[in-house]
Amino acid sequence: MFATRPLRGWTGRVQVTAGFALRVALLTLSSVSLLSAAEPVLFPTPLHITRELSDPVSQKTTVIDEYCQGNRMVSVSGTRTAIADYAKGEMTEIDFAAGTYSVTKFEQVARLNGKAAAPGMAAASPRREWRVEARGGSVIASRPAETTEAEWKDQNTRQVIRVSADRQMTLSRGAVEAILGIGYPQRADAAGEMMLGALRSRERAVRSNAAASAEEYHLPLEQVVRFEADGETMETRNVVVRIGSELPPPDALTIPPGAKLVESKAVALQRALEELDGPPRPSGN
Repeated sequence: MFATRPLRGWTGRVQVTAGFALRVALLTLSSVSLLSAAEPVLFPTPLHITRELSDPVSQKTTVIDEYCQGNRMVSVSGTRTAIADYAKGEMTEIDFAAGTYSVTKFEQVARLNGKAAAPGMAAASPRREWRVEARGGSVIASRPAETTEAEWKDQNTRQVIRVSADRQMTLSRGAVEAILGIGYPQRADAAGEMMLGALRSRERAVRSNAAASAEEYHLPLEQVVRFEADGETMETRNVVVRIGSELPPPDALTIPPGAKLVESKAVALQRALEELDGPPRPSGN
């Protein structure tokens, strides 16, 4: 079990700490992927996942309900809804409490992610090897799971990823990429490939004509990602607590009358990130 050390406050190396947090937030918010018209439906049957996501900055835990059906994923957390439409290639975010909504094309998210990589936050280069170890079985959300842990480090950076796979449920690669948030428009990296390898089914199905079918992947039940860079430690936990087949509530999908169209959070975070990465502004006398 990892112990999470709180980040420093707004003292000392402010830009390092704030930029570190913003990059994690940006990569988390833009977890969507694009579906080609030639590809099969991501979720042919409804899948409802309830998960708890830890926030390494506020040290709080948020409950998120994800409704997966067809080529769409709907994430509901409190008074906020995010709708990722993989067929249309766009993300819609609705904030019912604030009376606002935003619509962001996947292409725009991909451009933002192209600027988001930075030393210590980007996953290891594909040319660098992960040390991967099996950590045995456990029970998560009343389901049997098998856990894999991987570590990569260099002189100044260490990254540890622990993934627990639900051995009872298999999905397509595209569906698992969507759930993990590692497909387009995310940047391709070795960390994503490592997680997919940990989730890949060992029992590959064979069609009646003896031709090998497409590979299947197990549903991720828990993901723990820990970054250590420049003396800072940040850990995110993503744990499934329930699995069902319910559809999203209709009122969570409808933009309320009079809601204001605003800039998406991913775009706003990127703007803040660029300000942090820019040259320091001269202080007034």
